[in-house]
Amino acid sequence: MLPEIVRHTLEVYLTEKRIPVFSDFHANAIQYTSTKESIFVTLFLAGKIIASSGRIQCKKENTLMETIDNTLLCLSDMRFTENLKNVKELEKIHIRVDHFTPDKRKIIKSPAELDIAQDGLIFLSQPLGKMSILLPKITNVTSNGEQLFDIACKKAGVDRKTLKPGDYILYSIRTTIESDF
Repeated sequence: MLPEIVRHTLEVYLTEKRIPVFSDFHANAIQYTSTKESIFVTLFLAGKIIASSGRIQCKKENTLMETIDNTLLCLSDMRFTENLKNVKELEKIHIRVDHFTPDKRKIIKSPAELDIAQDGLIFLSQPLGKMSILLPKITNVTSNGEQLFDIACKKAGVDRKTLKPGDYILYSIRTTIESDF
């Protein structure tokens, strides 16, 4: 259901130049007005990611509004405008939505604690002002937690070799994944 909300949000915004309201959605969307989950929206075209947006903590009043907001934030991803040349191409986009509640995120001491088959990774460094997020099962180029940590560091623009233990916090993250592919 969440991928349908994302697709409809994109269609309404790109064709009518307005942010959709609750009445624009199918009645099944009401279930998302009584929950408050964090949302990550990832858009794919021809098998590659062309946009993504999400937060590790829900900032809107409910899951529906958080989904709409993160969908619209995808439009500012440079990869989106580089890959989607016109609104008619929206039908070619595949959508993945990861959602989770705070209890699905936990601090870990070492990347070795990650279950690579189920966990994603949040790398957070307040001293360095850096953060990166790798969602569960978003890439198949890793076979262990150490490799995932290497990718998270690179994504954050941090040289892992220079990190000290107090420079960062790691979280494992487990999400519910919904997609239209």
